[in-house]
Order: sequence, then structure tokens, then C-alpha cells
Amino acid sequence: MLTVKQSQLLNYLIKKIEESGTSPSYEEICIHLNLKSKSGIHRIVQGLLERDYIIKLNNKARSIYPKKYPNGKIYSTLKQDQDNEEPNNINTLSIPLLGKIAAGLPIEAIETANENIEVPISFLGKGKCYALKVDGDSMIEAGILQDDIAIIDSERNPVNGDIVVALIDEEDVTLKRFRKNGESIALEPANINYKTYIYGPNRIKVQGVLTSLYRHY
Repeated sequence: MLTVKQSQLLNYLIKKIEESGTSPSYEEICIHLNLKSKSGIHRIVQGLLERDYIIKLNNKARSIYPKKYPNGKIYSTLKQDQDNEEPNNINTLSIPLLGKIAAGLPIEAIETANENIEVPISFLGKGKCYALKVDGDSMIEAGILQDDIAIIDSERNPVNGDIVVALIDEEDVTLKRFRKNGESIALEPANINYKTYIYGPNRIKVQGVLTSLYRHY
């Protein structure tokens, strides 16, 4: 359950985005919540981040966006573009699409970003995110299909059972379930036709954790 100030900030954030398409500055939030300093805002924002009600983009001045309403429901809205009268989803953000990721045998290391993709804010993790297009069928039993777009949180630390982007021997990347046992790391497929491979700790670098899938029909 949110505190009064958390609810007030979240409602103001939603109101500003729906009115203008941009999030408010910390100065505007200070005035609206009648706070004397930005330190109070930082505490409120951190509480909302920890409860996964908002997302914060560190590289933007107006950097916070809602993921949920104060009642816990997923935030979603459409705003009409007055110039072309086409509905634009203002609840999306652009993240880099870095190429393909193998859900099968490892492929060459992740490519440099050459395009961006718009994804719903609710699909994003708390850290810096990027997208990869799935190539292969080794994770189909986890619901990950060929040509799905995998949304990856590059700042999240993996725990056992997470699906991760793993860089093997500084050369190949693959999308697999992560298991660490002592000094060994197992990369597990979700398809009985593929094998689990076990590596020493120096051979694997986790490049991010899967936070969601984006699929076009």
C-alpha cells in the first residue's frame, strides 16, 4: 500500500503525462507536493521504484514514468495527436534493438544498435533496458518463440532461475536459464532437444536479465 505522498506524486505524474506527454520536473513536483527540498522527492521516488509503480530513466531530465495506478492496476493510456489525429501510445518508451539473440546454439556477440523499438513502459525493468530479437527454439517451453522481442534489463543481477543473456568466452551470446552452483554456471534450455552446458565462472558474463517478451501477431 502506498503512502499518502507516494499516491499524490503518482497521481500528479499521471496527470502531467496525460496533459502534456512529458513527466514533471522535480521542481514542479516540489511545488505540487508542497515540499521544501528535492531530497524529500528522492525518498518518495525511491519508494515508488522499489514497489515497481514507476520507472526511472537516468539519461533524461524528466525521467520518471508511471507503470501502475495507485490502486496497483497497470497504467495505460492513449493520447490523441492533434496534428494527425492518429492515436499515439504515450505509455511507451524507445529502447535500442541490438540485433538477434540465440535461443538455440550460441551465435556471434550482440551487434551494435542500429535501430530503436517502442515498447510499453510496463514491459521494462528498473534498470537500463535494451531489446533483442529471438532466433531459435531452445526456450519454447518457457514461452519464448522465434522472432519474439526479448526485453532485457542490463542492470539487474541474476538469481538462479532467471532467463539471461549470457556472453560465452567473450565471443557468443545465448538466451538461457541461469543456474549457479558454487563456482560453476549452468545455462539451461527450455526444450528437451537441447543440452544444458556448464561453464567455469570466468567463461560467462551475464549481459542482462529477461524482464518481458514483446510479440507481434
